[in-house]
Amino acid sequence: MYKSVELNVQGRLLRGVVRAPDTGGPFPTVIFYHGFTVDKVGMQRLHELFARRLVEEGFACVRFDFYGLGESDGDFVEMTLGKELEEAKAIYAWSSEQDFCAKGKLYITGHSQGGLICSLIAPVVKPPAMVMWSPALTQYYGASLRTRTMKGPTSRGWDIDGLELSREFIEEIRKMDLRGMAKGYNGQTLLIHGVQDELVPVDVVYEYQDIYGDSMKLVLIDEADHQFKSLAWKKSVYDHSVDFLKKVSK
Repeated sequence: MYKSVELNVQGRLLRGVVRAPDTGGPFPTVIFYHGFTVDKVGMQRLHELFARRLVEEGFACVRFDFYGLGESDGDFVEMTLGKELEEAKAIYAWSSEQDFCAKGKLYITGHSQGGLICSLIAPVVKPPAMVMWSPALTQYYGASLRTRTMKGPTSRGWDIDGLELSREFIEEIRKMDLRGMAKGYNGQTLLIHGVQDELVPVDVVYEYQDIYGDSMKLVLIDEADHQFKSLAWKKSVYDHSVDFLKKVSK
């Protein structure tokens, strides 16, 4: 099953897709949250191919474009982390009410800023388990660096490779206690990170270990970059993620 869906979050129209096996159901369901400046398909189809793999393994997968990205309404300059957190929680609530979603088996996954979002909403929505790929716990510094090294300032913010990042985004995230917000989640967690990640230092995994302790499983992929741009790295990410999700959904 492939279905296009829409979700209105406080006046912001999001567009997404659901993939699920063609027969049976309800299914254990995985939400995937994309990262900063990307969309639900992902670079080199990283997210789309993961969704297809999940369906092959008997899961449903929900993916939405955050507001101002992909097919959703709005402009990127309107995006803030606070708004994406609202949208992520609304996507979780919507997914939990759908007929295809098995009760008590709704999991969250995400890459980069999407992984960060998983860690920030988990203490609130309390999924039974979550998977984070290269979660951007250092996002204030990463986004700030991009404003200084790309195309320069605009009247509302900065030109970062043809997208306009707002000053509001930087000012808001600078004041957020991201590590403190992630505390309080006790479910099973899988964190996958590339050792040669050029955007999010691999050291963040140890900060997450301090937060989650023994409930977190860590997988480091040698030589892998932030986007896992190799067939072998991508396969490793998918294999570890699927194995973890199959175990927690039994």
